[in-house]
Amino acid sequence: MPNIKFRASCRTLTSHAGLSIIGQCCEIAGVDSIDSRFPTTLGMRTSDVIKSYLGLLCLGMSDYDAVENFRRDKPFQQLLTLQKVPSAATLRQRLEKLAANDLQARTATWSTTLLSLIEAPITAETTHVCLDIDTFVMDNSNSKKEGVSRTYQKVDGYTPIAAYLGNEGWCLGLELRPSKQHTMKESNAFLERVLPRAQCLTKQPILLREDSGFDSQAHLALLEQQRQVFADEGRRLDYVVKWNPRGSATADRDTWLAVAADYWEELRPGKRQALWTQTVSSHDDNKTEYVVQRVMRLVERTADGDGQLLLEPDYELEGWWTSLDEAPEAVIKRYQAS
Repeated sequence: MPNIKFRASCRTLTSHAGLSIIGQCCEIAGVDSIDSRFPTTLGMRTSDVIKSYLGLLCLGMSDYDAVENFRRDKPFQQLLTLQKVPSAATLRQRLEKLAANDLQARTATWSTTLLSLIEAPITAETTHVCLDIDTFVMDNSNSKKEGVSRTYQKVDGYTPIAAYLGNEGWCLGLELRPSKQHTMKESNAFLERVLPRAQCLTKQPILLREDSGFDSQAHLALLEQQRQVFADEGRRLDYVVKWNPRGSATADRDTWLAVAADYWEELRPGKRQALWTQTVSSHDDNKTEYVVQRVMRLVERTADGDGQLLLEPDYELEGWWTSLDEAPEAVIKRYQAS
């Protein structure tokens, strides 16, 4: 048996010492500067309100009432350099007021400021630094929160949209959305907010990767416009967006088989694939035409992996919109690495 000794101590013990790092990040990002933009003549500082709620989120608590447990918690106050910890009512009222005054626009640069000042490593995937944008599900089942509804994963909650930069996955944007909101709704505006943040953090070429939920002519047109903006600044922006094979595009199997006839290669007995690149015209809302390329893959299976023959051939059609001037296999590999 180990010889364990217990002794009394007059020191303050806390289970959330990790907030010291959060406090340092807030200091580097310049959170206290928000006080000059949202000054108060008396009462709670704006920065104290924001840092208190950030502290709660970092401890896995999102309810305003949870702050009551920390009002007399000295380590919580000291680690986050707070003058005062707000009450639940103050926290709720001030955050609602700040949100109405466009707090998000004021705080959008904090993450890029922090990453820039600490010289965070941003690793490229081969020739490009990848910027991944996607939505995901937040499960809020059995709650009555505003905006909660059924998600595509068959649970009640939200579907936020997020942007992550580099192999490290630095978060450059995270915005809450109702679950019933379609992926593409307001996604163009989100992209326009995120791209300048990525530009500030890396001088390397950027590769934007998105799934089929972002497949729309307006979005592809915006990507081509942003590529031109980057080019005018001597920068490079590329993209890979998964094609959404809507019913009308996949209905005519004979046409796809005819196109694929010159590209078949056998992967194993009973399975072959065809890879090719085609150019497609796309238009924005102003009817401006853009010529974009799409990598296509058609897979035919006449037997499963165990060699069992199928009664009828099984076909799988996929596509990826891209600006990369690379072989189809390389484009698909880049997307699958996301």
